[in-house]
Amino acid sequence: MTASLPLSYSQQDSLLINERKRVGVSTEAERYPRYRWVILGIAWVTLLCLYWSWFLIPSLASRLTADLGLSHMQYTLIFTAPVMMGIWCAITAGAAADRFGIRWVVAIAAFLGGAGGLARAFAPNFEVMFILMCLIGMAAYGSMSNLPKLVAIWFPPRQAGFAAGIYTMAIGIGLTLGLFTAPLFRDWQTAFTVVGIITLVAALLWALLARNAPKGVKIKMPPMISGIKRGLRSRNILLVCAIYFLFMGMFTSFSGNFPEALELIHNISPATAGAITAMLTGAAVLGNLLVPALSDRLGLRKPFIYAAAITIPICLFSAWQLAPSAATWVLVFVAGLGLGTLPPVILTLPLELPEIGHEHVGGTTGLMISAHSIGGVIIPLFVISPIIAAATEQAYTTGFLVMMMLLAAAIIPTLFLRETGRRGRPSL
Repeated sequence: MTASLPLSYSQQDSLLINERKRVGVSTEAERYPRYRWVILGIAWVTLLCLYWSWFLIPSLASRLTADLGLSHMQYTLIFTAPVMMGIWCAITAGAAADRFGIRWVVAIAAFLGGAGGLARAFAPNFEVMFILMCLIGMAAYGSMSNLPKLVAIWFPPRQAGFAAGIYTMAIGIGLTLGLFTAPLFRDWQTAFTVVGIITLVAALLWALLARNAPKGVKIKMPPMISGIKRGLRSRNILLVCAIYFLFMGMFTSFSGNFPEALELIHNISPATAGAITAMLTGAAVLGNLLVPALSDRLGLRKPFIYAAAITIPICLFSAWQLAPSAATWVLVFVAGLGLGTLPPVILTLPLELPEIGHEHVGGTTGLMISAHSIGGVIIPLFVISPIIAAATEQAYTTGFLVMMMLLAAAIIPTLFLRETGRRGRPSL
């Protein structure tokens, strides 16, 4: 019997096995084979390698600056180049996957990222390094925008949040690997060479082992622009874009300024300030794994967005107010759990919205990640930077307060967002 995709992702878990057979839909074991874990595992490794390659840069900053003669502005442009690429590349890659399938779109992106990461070892100046970092950004965001579509095709609805948590966990681990392994290499050329080769191996594994869909499952491949149009016409997707914009703006602003503020205002050593901030990403990895699975089990999404939008601002602002103390470490860790909640829950929403459908998830997710990237550029540069420019305690306190208010404002679009979890769907 040939399997076919249901009309919408949110309807699948309401069909009993007997009903599936009656209407010509395969059983869950046939529709979602165990090979889905292999696909997710390769995607996890690929995404981890791309973020590992990207986040080698901060720990190599002093050596790169000295060897390439970089100004502070040039270094900042090199590090943020991938985010700039995310603004347009995420939506393009997502739309391309809707039209051509996830396998080759992600493969091309990963090979570009691996080749660009390796070529950095031979970069002679700022211009070349900037271009190569742009390639890594195209790869990271091009791959990321396709993973919700992978989950929509390969995983049953009851595992959607858990699967999203697994692949978003790769970002946190890759980021942490970059920060902690870069100083272990002899020089920056060696670091880029080793990680670049590993990334190319991951890209090759994806190209060889990945599949667009389970055997016998037919998926529609609409025109590239179709998913983007669906997303722009969906009130729910536009609300999600607003939430993701605010989230990334807060995260980029806080993680970029908190360590320096601890050093300048509270006289904390750079190593300790970095370790405190790293608690965010460490706890986020745990949040990626645990909270989406709980969301799946409870059949609800919105309460977890509310909880994160309230808990993160309270914890992070309190962590700053109470610094330096043991409470700062604890509060940053708790906030990190919340940070780990938002991305997988948010990226699960388009899979479950009936107005989107499997075939349009790529372009729609690309739209969301583009909004996420825009927030990561606009809010730090044009909202927060002028506030904290004086680098005084009052300036930092005001800046952190504004960051937290922006994230808390995500409660407003969430109020009007449709509950897509199992318990919020109409019974069939």
